[in-house]
Amino acid sequence: MTIQRGQAPLPDLFGVEALNTINEQVKGTSQEEGLAPADGWTKIMASVACKFDNTCIPQQTEIVSSWRRDSLEFAPAAEGTEEEILSALAVPTLTNVVMAGFIRDNGFASAQNRGRFYVCRNQADKLEGVALIGHSILFEASSESAIEGFASVARRDPSPHLLMGEHNAVQRFWSYYSNDEQAPRHVCPVLFLRRGEQFQLRQDVPELRLARPEDLEPIVRAQAAMAVETSGVDPLRKDPIGFRQRYLRRIDKNRVWVLMQNHRLIFKLDVITETPDATYIEGVYVTREERGKGVGQNCLAAVGRKLLERTKAVHLFVEHENTRTIAFYLKLGFDIAGQYDLLYF
Repeated sequence: MTIQRGQAPLPDLFGVEALNTINEQVKGTSQEEGLAPADGWTKIMASVACKFDNTCIPQQTEIVSSWRRDSLEFAPAAEGTEEEILSALAVPTLTNVVMAGFIRDNGFASAQNRGRFYVCRNQADKLEGVALIGHSILFEASSESAIEGFASVARRDPSPHLLMGEHNAVQRFWSYYSNDEQAPRHVCPVLFLRRGEQFQLRQDVPELRLARPEDLEPIVRAQAAMAVETSGVDPLRKDPIGFRQRYLRRIDKNRVWVLMQNHRLIFKLDVITETPDATYIEGVYVTREERGKGVGQNCLAAVGRKLLERTKAVHLFVEHENTRTIAFYLKLGFDIAGQYDLLYF
């Protein structure tokens, strides 16, 4: 694809050779090897940590009022249109799963969304797009004009930190959003993985449970380390009190699973959004000393079984370069459902 304006095209970091490498990893890697770091202790086993996690960085965003562009109208999402918008987000792409989960959890206007929801309608008052714009930018659009319009809304917001979307859609959005001098601070390509079949019962993990407030400190330390590695931001340095408060809120909502032994965190998994159609998880962590012992696969299968009792599929994503962890998830029965880019500002 040729970018028409702004920054030069973002690099195409997905290709046949890279996917072949992943396939070779699947053939040649044992299930638990996916949890082992390839280059030392800093490679914590994880999906992607702290991407849509409102425990990371507080945000403020200015609401853009309704405006028109050609035959399209852009406006903040209005109360009372939740079912219409959730229907438009029914296709289980990664961005749709996250946005639908936020709407169900928080509604349209909430600080927990890290931004504001906007809609694009055509002259017949039909939806052509939905976007979450603020600290994070996520969007679903059925036309090029809708993408361009959402990029225009995003340029008016001072807070963007992350743009996430399907690889080609992100390139198109960036072409409208960026100026000649602007470039993302970091581009992180990821694979979107999905499992819809129920997990087979593996070894029972009787100590696996929902996190409690007294588990907070080891959990936030693990989460902060993962955030530093994937985004370069340490929430324990940037906002230590707020980070802990927001993580306690997630614990109170029964969205964090842990395995603790003698007050030591062995395993952690966060449920970011949960709907009847899809559940999105991230922040999967196994302490370094317990890797290679089957802990990760047993705990993930146990939590996955519980989640799939009330949702149709479990979704997560993994950095494209982390072929060992991708191989681990593929051997656990996850399928590659898409190729996405995370652009850090």
